[in-house]
Amino acid sequence: MKELVLIILFALILSQSNNLYAHKRAKYNIVIDTDAGIDDFRAITYFCASKDFNINCISTVDGVLDPQIGAEYISRLLKIYHHEGIPIGFGSNFDASKQYSKHALSFWEKMFNDIIIQPRPSAIELLDFSIKNEKARTIIIALGPLSNIAELIEKYPENAIKIETILWYCNFSDNPDGYNYKQNIKAYEYIITNKIPLKIISGSGQVYEEDFLLFCNQINSVYAKTLSEFFAVQTKHSSYYWDELSTLYLLYPNMFQEDIISDFTHKITLKPTSLPDILVTAILNSDKPDEGVVFNEIPIAGFMLKTDIDNVSKLLIEKHGYTEFKIAALTSEIHSHMGIYSILGAKTGLRIMEYLHAGLDEIELISYAGFIPPISCFNDGLQVGTGSTIGYGTISVDTVMPIKPAVLVKYNGRKILFNIKQEIVNEAENDVLQLVKAHGIESEMYWIKLREISILKYWLELSRFDILEIEEIN
Repeated sequence: MKELVLIILFALILSQSNNLYAHKRAKYNIVIDTDAGIDDFRAITYFCASKDFNINCISTVDGVLDPQIGAEYISRLLKIYHHEGIPIGFGSNFDASKQYSKHALSFWEKMFNDIIIQPRPSAIELLDFSIKNEKARTIIIALGPLSNIAELIEKYPENAIKIETILWYCNFSDNPDGYNYKQNIKAYEYIITNKIPLKIISGSGQVYEEDFLLFCNQINSVYAKTLSEFFAVQTKHSSYYWDELSTLYLLYPNMFQEDIISDFTHKITLKPTSLPDILVTAILNSDKPDEGVVFNEIPIAGFMLKTDIDNVSKLLIEKHGYTEFKIAALTSEIHSHMGIYSILGAKTGLRIMEYLHAGLDEIELISYAGFIPPISCFNDGLQVGTGSTIGYGTISVDTVMPIKPAVLVKYNGRKILFNIKQEIVNEAENDVLQLVKAHGIESEMYWIKLREISILKYWLELSRFDILEIEEIN
């Protein structure tokens, strides 16, 4: 009977996902502090899968794993998810017990081998930078001991007012208990003494059901695929819901009970009637159509599409995802024709948002594509792909620097340059030149052939993950 209920609810989530996940901008600004336990892997996966979070940084704290080792595994995970632009820093060694490290490493090492320790910023300095540069207040997601967070507040007390709350997983009955608490009791006491808002999520005793993997395998997203690999590595069929409850609480607060412990401390527990497996599968379904402003969703097949697009729409979506299909299609509509640089701009815009894991209207763009076609067509794709529009005042075009399909992104105190690779620019220039020579730019055949190569070569063949050089500007 329970399996039937799960199937029905799962079907409802997929069929009604537009209403459940109607959002255009991220709801929460967060930073994540993790000790890289296996439940942390699940929590980070769910945070990454949801568009409701601006993830401004991830720091590692001494706990289940050494902070430096944990940072490298988290970095490898973010690379799989294409969120490499989320900065990572590691904390100091607090002599935390490594009683669970063997178990965690058995998983991480099977998922990622041969890690190399890279130079990274200090967790404290990175957290300080990320919180201070965020315009709104920040929620700190604490998935391990509170060591880094206490050190942050002690060193930079001005951050206290910019912290909306600390959301911390910890066993709690009448008092805190368990691994995350015992590794640094003084850190917990420091936060309580300084009256920093703290919400403690306590274990529910609920586990992933054995048929969870069945539902997970039906979802076409990199997050679901990676989670399936994780469960294949696990030695037991079921795992307890622990740190990942923090994701579920922010997205589905009505599924939780909240009790006041003191003016600044609350206890959060999952209601017994909740079905977390269903909530998780909804989060993992990341490439579902979002609700539009005018259209519920755009057509992806059939008579509503031009014949040449209908012939390849299935391939486009299988290779690049529904979101890119929607962005490239809308770009072409406002651009009034199918062009190479507008497609490259659409791919770049989406890549920027994935790279940073930022919500719409969170970034500022300075385009170097100028105002002269065809390169300036890059600007139209950027606007649709990022939601940074001229009307909203979040994109401008530089008229001093040399013209090229590139864009400088400003986000949360950072500057990142996204530049179309030179070999692709050279190829695009050559393709346009050959079309002009063969047909003349005023001929109808020129536009027909341009549309053809824009669709089949630059949209279908090129991956947005391979077309860009990305450089962080200090």
